[in-house]
Amino acid sequence: MERYPAPLARHITDLIAEKLLVEVGSSEDDLVASGVLDSLTLVQLLVDLEHRFGVTIPLEELEIDDFRSITSIAHLVHRRTQISAAEPVTYATATLEESAGHP
Repeated sequence: MERYPAPLARHITDLIAEKLLVEVGSSEDDLVASGVLDSLTLVQLLVDLEHRFGVTIPLEELEIDDFRSITSIAHLVHRRTQISAAEPVTYATATLEESAGHP
């Protein structure tokens, strides 16, 4: 498993404290089993992660194990960051006239 950058776990811990108002003791604590994450907080955290780190995490790719701990979330964010960086950027090719209905 590729190692994520060291500050990433701290940023995620800070995000959880700021947005979910929960202090996590250890980066290995099971956030699901401890009740820190339930279905509602998981969705909120997902949105917050996407906004804070500029990643997209498709719903069809969500795995509960990716959210078990700060460490697993950091691995997920790092993977998604790498995927986002590798995806080609596409630009709209329509001109203003074409988009206004003028060929």
